[in-house]
Amino acid sequence: MELVTVERHERGIARVVMNHAAARNALGEDLRNALLPVFQGLFDDAGTRVIVLASALKDFSVGGDLSRMDTLSDPKNGRRRIASAHKLARVLLAAEKPMIAEVRGHAVGAGAGLVLFCDTIVMGETASIGFPFPRVGLAPDFAIGYTLPKRIGLAKARQALLYSRSYKGAEALNIGLADDIVADDAVAETALQRARELAAFPSLALSLTKRMLELSDDAFAVLDFEATAQPVCFASDDFQEGLAAFREKRKPNFDPSVQ
Repeated sequence: MELVTVERHERGIARVVMNHAAARNALGEDLRNALLPVFQGLFDDAGTRVIVLASALKDFSVGGDLSRMDTLSDPKNGRRRIASAHKLARVLLAAEKPMIAEVRGHAVGAGAGLVLFCDTIVMGETASIGFPFPRVGLAPDFAIGYTLPKRIGLAKARQALLYSRSYKGAEALNIGLADDIVADDAVAETALQRARELAAFPSLALSLTKRMLELSDDAFAVLDFEATAQPVCFASDDFQEGLAAFREKRKPNFDPSVQ
């Protein structure tokens, strides 16, 4: 069975499903190597508008594959492992298409890191997102030191990472770690509904918005980016469609393939 499959849904929605049952979707080399070309292909595909990331298993991902880490005390092996993980992390950090995480069961360690690359996080009511790095003598990796403070703020990220915290339900929602908490059996449909909402918006505007938000710590960098991004939008077919829809008092259609 393939470790990663892609389901195609309406309006350019792609659902990426991890299924490395033997490792509970641990983000070892096998799963990372399967995910990398899938994401690269979807990011390059003009027909893909929104990506949902999901698991076929009870858990989203149990993090790094500890069963294969006994050789990492050799510095060369440790650096090689991190360099390999960073190939996937860099691709996901540069993603210009909206991504939604569909979280059931455990998403811990690097699995939590994978969730944090997504723009929207939909969690089941019994799901948990955790950061156990100090418990096994490790510092955070997979860009969590960047993505977690971006999502929940530096003070809350400090507590999560230093104290090996795990979050579920209302607490995850309250600190901004999750965007929707729903019944476990409603996670997939809720994530797809959120994807349909995003797919109805213009891809260019969403892409530029994602890039702008990455600059959100620097007001002047945002202003400089606006000066480039907004004229691009003004010249786009999407803007003309949005204006026409506003004047005609109808919903805009930003996807020409949908009539």
